[in-house]
Amino acid sequence: MYFSARVSIDPSQLTKIERVEPDEMFRKFLHYVTSGATSKKVEHETFTTVSVLQQLNRLFWEIDINNIIRLSHDDIDIYYDKEGKKDDLKDALDAYELTINDAMSHHFKTLHMVLEHEDSNFIYLIEIDINRTHAVGVYPIDIKVNALMKEFRKKDGENEESVKAKMKTRFSGQEVLDQFVQEQHLAFETFINDIGLRIRKHMKIDDVKVQVDKRVVMPKTKDRKPVFKGRRKNPSREYDPVFDGYHGFGDILLYSFLWSTLLQDHHMHVSDVTLVGDNADVLGSIGAEGIDAGDADLFNADMDFDTVGADSLGDVGGFDTVTDAGSDGSWFDFGDMDVGGFDI
Repeated sequence: MYFSARVSIDPSQLTKIERVEPDEMFRKFLHYVTSGATSKKVEHETFTTVSVLQQLNRLFWEIDINNIIRLSHDDIDIYYDKEGKKDDLKDALDAYELTINDAMSHHFKTLHMVLEHEDSNFIYLIEIDINRTHAVGVYPIDIKVNALMKEFRKKDGENEESVKAKMKTRFSGQEVLDQFVQEQHLAFETFINDIGLRIRKHMKIDDVKVQVDKRVVMPKTKDRKPVFKGRRKNPSREYDPVFDGYHGFGDILLYSFLWSTLLQDHHMHVSDVTLVGDNADVLGSIGAEGIDAGDADLFNADMDFDTVGADSLGDVGGFDTVTDAGSDGSWFDFGDMDVGGFDI
């Protein structure tokens, strides 16, 4: 188990809304015969990358978050720490201001930043995406926060069995596990709420949305070890950055790949969690009703989940599968668009 949060920010800025000519043939035809009325709208933000980075820097400096892993401008890495350097946020931001000129700061597609932080409870990975162009209604600044339990970090000289031994004390009974998870969840929510307050303090915003989630990794094979494939080019908004293979996170993430096995071995009741695959794909969720992990094939360590379809997973009591219907809707869905006298 690990904790995940999304903080979406709508800054107080002027935006320009315009229609985008579609790529598909049928949509392009409708675009012309309706004078663009059927085309999607996008918003263009007027803020500069430097102005946003300066506000974020003040925010993170105040809560002692000063370790950066990555800073990218339109998929070009301006700074990438592959060695685990400490206190390098200022160096990265200085490098950015020296590299990016005024024109690039005004005209960009995306700015991507990944930070690392540690406190008494968690190792955090914080991913920030700043999008100049985005769909109408979608907030341009998206922060994903993942928190891994520091107590179970694999240390030098330890192996998988050593990590399991540390975890078993928390699985000695249902009440013991529930109390531990509740305490950890509360600590994570406190951290996220603090970030939300600092955002309101240091940034001019219209709105902030916060979602907090508990997540259980469901490895697809018997080998309960993380295998990193690097950052996805177009990750979904549900995607968690702890799976991107940044320096040192393999040892931290290992325990979460063992969690589901211990849930089954100890017949733990599982509820109110999101289930994710070992490639960070969201498989579904278990609601408040919950299930006994020891009685569900879903948690069977001997099962190869590549051979299990969504239909069979949906038969598990309390489990809801996720169906990816696509983010753009169907080709005939025109929403509330006014197309004049044209009949569709």
